[in-house]
Amino acid sequence: MKEIIKELWKYFDERKFDKAKELLHKEFKGYWKTTLEIFETRDNFIEVNKMYPGNWRTQLQKVEMTENGAVSVTYVYSKESENKFYATTFYKFKDNLIYRIEEYWATCEKSSSWRNKYIKLSKN
Repeated sequence: MKEIIKELWKYFDERKFDKAKELLHKEFKGYWKTTLEIFETRDNFIEVNKMYPGNWRTQLQKVEMTENGAVSVTYVYSKESENKFYATTFYKFKDNLIYRIEEYWATCEKSSSWRNKYIKLSKN
């Protein structure tokens, strides 16, 4: 299942959305929890990713298997935008395909200055 997740993000990064669709079960549902959006078909999920404005790149940072599926963390960025994100994604599988995705998006932002004396900043 880890390999399927790696392939999914690789295809998104390469903008090979039709290949990514092949990794999704025919009964796929996707949930973007932070915006309350539900994708009731794999076609809709792939189409919204295909049509999303800009040339976004993805770097899969981590994949962990869980009792009920898997979870991944992916860094998402674009040279066209100052915005950067982390997507935390929970997966469920059926018939060796991705059956459900529940995704949470976080915006990368500058740390609050009051914490500076307590922290060391990472580069990514």
